[in-house]
Amino acid sequence: MSGLVTAAALATSVVLAVALLTTNLNAQRKRRQLEERLAEAERAAHTDPLTGMSNRAGLHRELEKQRELARPGDHIAVILLDLDGLKRTNDRYGHDFGDSVIVEVSQRIERVAGHAACTARLGGDEFVVLLHAETSNVKATRDAELLAERMCARIARSELVSGMPIRCTASAGVAAMPAHRMHHLLTAADKAMYRAKSSRAGTYRYHPLDDADERIPRRRSPLAPVEDGPSTGELNEAQA
Repeated sequence: MSGLVTAAALATSVVLAVALLTTNLNAQRKRRQLEERLAEAERAAHTDPLTGMSNRAGLHRELEKQRELARPGDHIAVILLDLDGLKRTNDRYGHDFGDSVIVEVSQRIERVAGHAACTARLGGDEFVVLLHAETSNVKATRDAELLAERMCARIARSELVSGMPIRCTASAGVAAMPAHRMHHLLTAADKAMYRAKSSRAGTYRYHPLDDADERIPRRRSPLAPVEDGPSTGELNEAQA
């Protein structure tokens, strides 16, 4: 009799152990699924759905990260690029084709950007490239200017997009500042980009005197929320 009781007790123990193991496995699987969903939500919150680049929130997060990693004396540079007129293309060929142009331009930017700290689309046809910190303002600025010129040249190449040959151009504003002044960085690059666009210079480097120039209009902050949409300007299309 005692043997039957012992056997029953062992069987019950096995059943309970299996049930506990199954419960633990289910809990682990649910935890992994939850972690994956949270990670996907995190990526979606910081990624531009059209290009796969960082969005405004992703850029802001990377700016904070670079500020925290920066050492005393470090300077950080940023490039702000604006296509010279997506609106005309949207009006002429439709927004689907305009989106194709945006995607193509984003790929060209990322190919040239290489190992930049962050590439982002702010919305519409504005893009940002954030560079890693450098020990001097001269080097940070020079590297950013050279990179901006290469990007503008790459964007200007005439290639097929959605079966149609186009040639678009971009204006670039470059700014470099000490890491502790990073909160002014994008505003400075925005002013430089406006200078480049208004003077058709292609690339323009920010200068502190620009802050006192009343000819530069006050625009929204480059990180301010804004609905995606085309900007004004000119885009030259070469049809077959």
